[in-house]
Order: sequence, then structure tokens, then C-alpha cells
Amino acid sequence: MVRATTRVDEIYRRLRADILNGRHRPGTKLLSVALCEDYGISSGVLREVLPRLAGEGLVVSEPQRGFRVVELSVDDLRQLTEARVLVESAALRQAIVHGDLQWESALVASHHTLAGSQTYEDDGVIREEWLRAHWDFHHCLLSACPNVRMQQLADQLRDATELYRCWSNRLGDEPDRDVAVEHRSILEAAVDRDEARAVGLLTKHYEHTMHIVVRVGGGAD
Repeated sequence: MVRATTRVDEIYRRLRADILNGRHRPGTKLLSVALCEDYGISSGVLREVLPRLAGEGLVVSEPQRGFRVVELSVDDLRQLTEARVLVESAALRQAIVHGDLQWESALVASHHTLAGSQTYEDDGVIREEWLRAHWDFHHCLLSACPNVRMQQLADQLRDATELYRCWSNRLGDEPDRDVAVEHRSILEAAVDRDEARAVGLLTKHYEHTMHIVVRVGGGAD
């Protein structure tokens, strides 16, 4: 049982990374036979992996037709960004009010891991290590919020936005943008307990992705 679970987790991580890096492009059908051959897995393992990805909003299930990678939509991204800003702004304010020294220490440690992680492989693929460190930092930022439902909703919205964020990297970023500086500034504002500054920086950080996709990939609709 342990070995089977480990195999499911491994394939989940591989397939997730391949979707985020564009090996399986938005809107394409995920053919079970082809996936089983490509990843050397059984249909049983695949049946466990695909619903997990659907739960993150990376794939969608179509009755009688199987699964496909979610479509990219400018309208959907605008709605996701608006929802994230509303939910995470409230959660971050609560986290800053209720966060203790343990929260600060964990947040600093998660940022240290993120800052020390290389973003891309030599072939331009986003590294799984960086994706995990980036998710952990943003999750840790809100972890002192006492409203567990709000934290869970923030995690779900973050997962749903992941494909857009990765594709914004592929489309090209703003030349004067420094994502590392953005993360560090958000960290500093949170540790300084400056709610307004932290929320403002987080909002701007998220809206960058939306602006890039809308500007460069606006034809996705």
C-alpha cells in the first residue's frame, strides 16, 4: 500500500509539472492509453492522479469524454485574480494581527528556501523545487490567519491560478520586474506588521500575472 501511494504521488507530481510547463497544452485532451504508456503506469494509478489535478483546477472532467487540461481564459483569470486579492487580503491582515514569533520564523524560513531555489532548468522548464517553494511561501504567509476556511479557499484559488502564472513566465515578463524583490518586500512588510503595505504589495504581485497574460496572450479567449 505504501509503495502504491508513493507511485501515485510521483506520477501526480510529474504530470502536474508537465501540465504547468506546457508539455500538455491548455485545452488538450488527456488520453488515458497514451498517458499510461508515456508515464509507464497502470490505469488504476492514473484514475487516482487525474481527480487530484481536477481538484486543483488544472484539468477538467467531461462526462463520457474523460479529462482535458483546463482552457486559459482572460475573463477567468480576471475573476481568479479578483477573488485572490479579496480573500488573501483579508487573510493576510488577520495573519499579521494574530501571527506570533513561530509564524514569523516559519515565514522567514520559507522565504529563505524560495530565494535559494533555482527557478528554471537549463532547458527553460520551471523546476518543481521552485514551484513547491513558491507555493509554500504564499501558504505560510497566510498560515497565522485563524479562519481555516479562508486559508483553504486561498489555497484552492492559488492552485487554480498556477497554470496562468507558469504560462505568464513562458509568455515573457515585464523587463523591469524583479519577482525576488517582490517576495522579499512582501516578507518584510508582513514581519514589520504593516498591514496596508503588505496587502498592497501582495495585490500588485498577483496583478502582474494577469497583466502579462492579458497583454501578451489576450487572444486566449
